[in-house]
Amino acid sequence: MRLPRCIRLLLACSSIALGAPLASAADDPPKPKPKYQTEILRGRVVFLAAAMQRRFGAKTVKEADERILALETAKGDLHPLFEDTRGRAFRSDKRLRNREVTLLVRRYDGSPVVQIIRLFAHNKSGLVELDYWCEICAIPMFELKPCDCCGGPIRLREQKAKLPEIPPAPPRNKAAR
Repeated sequence: MRLPRCIRLLLACSSIALGAPLASAADDPPKPKPKYQTEILRGRVVFLAAAMQRRFGAKTVKEADERILALETAKGDLHPLFEDTRGRAFRSDKRLRNREVTLLVRRYDGSPVVQIIRLFAHNKSGLVELDYWCEICAIPMFELKPCDCCGGPIRLREQKAKLPEIPPAPPRNKAAR
């Protein structure tokens, strides 16, 4: 016995409303997570255009002068930074640029760009982790701006820290780059 069309439609609508969709994105196979290596890099964050000019004599157009941030190591290697909230901190707070920093970063296979996971600096007392702190709400943030919670001022906070242990990365596949 076949149910009337209106009953079938009512059953389909009620199943959707009750959280049992007819075809769900949850039924799709999960996408594989991007592969990446976690690294620790040390150097100074600079604008890539200025570093390229200084190191190689390569000139950019004027509008590109402050477009891309990069970590420049003592050896002169340049690592472009992915500009999420942690990366954007170097653009919005000049105190962080041209200062010796250590970055815990994520480097995705096939990309030269690194994403900052944690930010460390070196001062008289040793290694410190940097973030921004709201005294009113007692919450950390990752870039200089008004507090996300109360809208009040925040301050750059330095806390004694140790670098995390990073297991050795497997050999990188050069063909993936």
